[in-house]
Amino acid sequence: MDKTLEDKRKKPFLSVALALIFALFLLIPSIATAAFGVGFSPVLSPSMVPAYEVGDLQITSPVSVENLRVGDIILVRDESSFATFSHRISKKEYLAGYYLFTLKGDSNPTVDRAKATIPIGVEVPKVIGRIPNIGSYVNDFSNTAAKQSVIGLLVVLLALAIFRYALGARKINKENK
Repeated sequence: MDKTLEDKRKKPFLSVALALIFALFLLIPSIATAAFGVGFSPVLSPSMVPAYEVGDLQITSPVSVENLRVGDIILVRDESSFATFSHRISKKEYLAGYYLFTLKGDSNPTVDRAKATIPIGVEVPKVIGRIPNIGSYVNDFSNTAAKQSVIGLLVVLLALAIFRYALGARKINKENK
């Protein structure tokens, strides 16, 4: 077979393969969350410097409240603003079926005013790692319009790659006749 014909067959296949790899890259966080309970949370404030910088992406895993220890970093939701943030446990108390956690950001001079109150048997997202400098991008793409735009772009790219592959195969078939 002619080398140019082989090259023409490889180029459309490469486009489809790259589009599928890009799609898989976008789906990995969803697969990790669904299959393993792994979560992701961008760092939005400098309260946990030097452990976590603004713009880092924290990786979390659900842990039973009974297994949390002083020194662990957990994600909690502020009941007044509904914002999620991470702070280190500085004190753990038990009271009538609930654990009361005193939390503190590593760079904050004092502990948080409000204690996190969590019932027994609940799983809490515990920070287990980080990916530096990617949290800002995740935060930018976490709203609905951004997700729809990325999914739409992915569909268009995949359709173009398949269309290009189909045209390449049709052209090769014409040349072989």
